[in-house]
Amino acid sequence: MKIDRLVALILILLEHEVISARELAERLEVSRRTIYRDIDTLTYAGLPIFTQSGATGGVGLVKSFKLDKSFLSHSDIQTLLTSVKSYRQLFGQKELNYVLEKLQALQRESGGEPAGEKHAIDLSLSQGNESLRNGLNLVETAMEERRYLVFDYVDRDGRMSSRKVEPYQVVFKESRWYVQGYCVDRADTRVFKLARMSGLQVSPDRFTPRDFTPLSMDGTGWMSRERVEVTVRVDRSVADQVIERFGESHILEWGEETCLASYPIVPNPFGYDKLLAFGNKCEVLGPPEVRAGFQAYVRRILQRYE
Repeated sequence: MKIDRLVALILILLEHEVISARELAERLEVSRRTIYRDIDTLTYAGLPIFTQSGATGGVGLVKSFKLDKSFLSHSDIQTLLTSVKSYRQLFGQKELNYVLEKLQALQRESGGEPAGEKHAIDLSLSQGNESLRNGLNLVETAMEERRYLVFDYVDRDGRMSSRKVEPYQVVFKESRWYVQGYCVDRADTRVFKLARMSGLQVSPDRFTPRDFTPLSMDGTGWMSRERVEVTVRVDRSVADQVIERFGESHILEWGEETCLASYPIVPNPFGYDKLLAFGNKCEVLGPPEVRAGFQAYVRRILQRYE
């Protein structure tokens, strides 16, 4: 992973006055071209990196630059530790253990062991998401090597189609994995849910990266229908779910046992499932067509048990 390599590169530069690009490439097991790109990235980020030509030349950090004084404070290192630990929970790369060990060593040098972490993020995956990691590895390979992903995809309506995609970004949102990329078959940028892919393979064919702008993951950029502001009456015990999803401003009126809330959905089975998750603690009040559509949806569910 690039973040792992960049952190390792910084630490190596801190340990040496000057080091050649060839030695950096050998230690990090990448090409010299990759090393030069990483150095450009760190330079743009503000690190005072210099280069020297000649037989004894190479890459280094200016002598006045010290990690514990100028670059990362004790608080900065703690923030990085929390971030890397969270990242490791999601992706599970063993390589991140190396980064954690180095950061923990820097933490001791910068101010000693902390009495306790101020923030803990639990992103441990469910059994289902654990099983999707093999697919994630294929997606990451395709992104790193600029190769097409080919797979069969089942859409929201249960239709299956074969896809060929240029992958550009992996998104973890609300306990689900998504891949954003350019779909050759649809000639457009699309969002694909990893769990809906089957027969996932990395194509031997490479693609030339195009300008890619990530799509909004709130659904506004890739859902085929507009959301509707639905007024619901929910028990106070589940009002937190409205607040977590849309914000406290969507609570319209508080009552002793219930509250009125605005809960935007796309008026289709996908949106109705969001309301159904509240169980009997939610009543759809309007608009009338959404209330009627939701009633019809619930009746169709009940018919399976009659």
